[in-house]
Amino acid sequence: MRTAILLLALLLFAPAAAAEPSPMEASFVGNPIVAINLTYDPGPGGGDAFEGEIVLELFLNWAPITVSNFLGLVNQSFYDGIFYHRIIDDFVIQSGDPTCRVTVIYTPVPTCGEGGSGETIPFEWDANLTHVNGAIGMARGADPDSAESQWYICDEPQHQLDHGNRTVPDDPGYAVFGVVREGIELVRAAAAVPTTNDPGGEDAPRVGTGVGDRPLYEVHVNSITLSGWVLAPPAPLPTPERVPAALLLTGTLAVAGALGAAWWLRRPAGD
Repeated sequence: MRTAILLLALLLFAPAAAAEPSPMEASFVGNPIVAINLTYDPGPGGGDAFEGEIVLELFLNWAPITVSNFLGLVNQSFYDGIFYHRIIDDFVIQSGDPTCRVTVIYTPVPTCGEGGSGETIPFEWDANLTHVNGAIGMARGADPDSAESQWYICDEPQHQLDHGNRTVPDDPGYAVFGVVREGIELVRAAAAVPTTNDPGGEDAPRVGTGVGDRPLYEVHVNSITLSGWVLAPPAPLPTPERVPAALLLTGTLAVAGALGAAWWLRRPAGD
């Protein structure tokens, strides 16, 4: 996974394609909805605290392998209690390493950022899935089929990561599998927290001994849960048909005439 981090770092300054309308703007019935509950409670120099939920729709219709892998880990509570170990403002916030766990008293974790689930999945690509603002994708190594559990969320569009926009030879891009539906402001807030590239932590507090772009204070992933599925909209109630005024008048006269005739026929003899 260290290679994955280096590759993404090289891509940071690549030009991004112009933004266009995306099929990811639409929701699709049956797609899963997940909620990432996160907390940021920094110490001195860490900026403002925040907390809340990032709600994402996962595109099971376009990325069934990747979504199923992610949901399987969510079901195991695999991501609960870790933190975003790699943050680059205006690029991505990255998490999914089980070794990057929150501790009461912070201790350096040399392998933080290199861990995974131990089971890889094949690279999955669909033309409808691109790195729009808020897209979630799978981090990986140089091998396109090396993604395991680490994922990232885009802070602003990052189309240089898309299939077909790569500048690295034989690189198919990175696998997008969902998009933020609510809480994009939390992605922005997380991307803006102070970080360090000092592996020794000589000049900044709370710095691990792993790779750079480590937040000074962790943005905690308290939990990721499957909160539901995209449902079909309720069927609209039938609209009553409008009866023309002339027909209403004719009907009223007909009823009045019928009632008058009935009275005439039923009146007592001699009246």
